[in-house]
Amino acid sequence: MQKEVFIQWVQKLVLTYQANEQVAQQLSKIDLLALVGPTGVGKTTIINKLGLPHVLSDVTREMRDGEKNGNEYYFRNDYFQIIDEIKSGQYAQFLVSNSNEFYGTRITSYPSEGTAVAAIVAAAVPKFRKLGFRKVVPIYILPPGYKEWMRRIGTDRAKDFTARMKEAAESLPMALADPEYKFVLNDDLDFAVSEVRTIMGGGTISEHRNQLARSSADLLFGRLGVSDDLLL
Repeated sequence: MQKEVFIQWVQKLVLTYQANEQVAQQLSKIDLLALVGPTGVGKTTIINKLGLPHVLSDVTREMRDGEKNGNEYYFRNDYFQIIDEIKSGQYAQFLVSNSNEFYGTRITSYPSEGTAVAAIVAAAVPKFRKLGFRKVVPIYILPPGYKEWMRRIGTDRAKDFTARMKEAAESLPMALADPEYKFVLNDDLDFAVSEVRTIMGGGTISEHRNQLARSSADLLFGRLGVSDDLLL
């Protein structure tokens, strides 16, 4: 099966899909920490430091430099197998991104109960809130600055640079407009991990750090706005 045919098939099922009963029961026992943010802000590094069960998504996009299958995502092209898993209700959720890629989480990626963490695209957060988790806590991870973010993702403008910029331009305003989001500035890894843990535990980070994160979000949004012509 060609990828384009698979994506067309998936798009027809997104709105009507329902997970099976076993999946729904398992999700009801889980608190989900949803880390949101564009590529290069350090979501995977923070997740590894947290030591929580990591929910990996299945994706159909190509691996980027430095990524490994089973570390950030499960990279898949066995389209018929994915279709069988969808038909039997094994996915908690799935979607087709604006770049026409499949993203989905199978129930086997989740723990049986307790707290889990996942890197989630902003467009998927509303859907995750409707899946029946005990709790969903969305946290937007920010780089310390635009220049540092560019350094992390590579200033050589790799083939997917435009897609990465578009992802950021779409996800940041969604987070800024949602009062349930918390913002964490990843300027110091240990601080960032500590703040994520504090938020997950129901606490609040210092007002100084909160303002730094918000300021970084505003500055990043401004830079993305200035470079909108690059995203057309």
